[in-house]
Amino acid sequence: MSQKVEVLSSVHNAIRILQTFSLSEPELGISELSVRLGLAKSTVYRLMKTLNESNLVEQNKETQKYHLGIAAFELGFTVYHSMELRRVALPILEKLSSTLRKVARLAVYDNGGIVYLCKRVHDDDNGTVSKIGDRAPSHCTAIGKMLLANQNEQEINRVLEGSLPAYTDKTITSPLQLKNQILEIQQKGYAITREELREGISSAAVPVHNDLGKMIAAISVTGSKFHFKPDQVQQYVREMRNCSRLITERLGMGY
Repeated sequence: MSQKVEVLSSVHNAIRILQTFSLSEPELGISELSVRLGLAKSTVYRLMKTLNESNLVEQNKETQKYHLGIAAFELGFTVYHSMELRRVALPILEKLSSTLRKVARLAVYDNGGIVYLCKRVHDDDNGTVSKIGDRAPSHCTAIGKMLLANQNEQEINRVLEGSLPAYTDKTITSPLQLKNQILEIQQKGYAITREELREGISSAAVPVHNDLGKMIAAISVTGSKFHFKPDQVQQYVREMRNCSRLITERLGMGY
């Protein structure tokens, strides 16, 4: 038990150090941090070395003081971008859901799975949508396959070589079959799943790019399998692509 408390204490102190930096005081030294946080200099030194190795802090060679590093910036930017992406996407998903009378969602990729950032539900929704913040597998959801198809080859192979549980009798669990489907998604630019996660439910998804052309998320529409005939799917894809372009444009213009 004491070892667990000690580990958590170290993490807590590292977080306290990071939170001490501010716009008014971007650089701080070991002695300053020691006094402010009530920690021994040796403790602060060890923690700073660890944070430095992870690029969360960097040392100014001239002053010997430390400032937040590139990894801290990346973490902050990820949070900011997710919040901004959600803010921009919500009204667009609202219109998409209303137009198609389907559940509309936006998600991002995360370590082999997906995380839902926002959703919009039409009046006829039958409870098919997950909650914001929920995780879902990437191998049996349209939005997940779309996101996975845009990862690098190493990440795709890592996921395909891992666990691919079946949720229905239509879930694709063969790595080779999934690989071929991913290649098809990459070629077509959209993904479809039919009853792979839940019986009776189908979904289609397209990517969302930033203004540099890099995929940052995906949007999908979900509903009854009876509403996903080929001509209907093409309509959904067209509507979603229009929404995707709007999100990209508004993110680029800082809306």
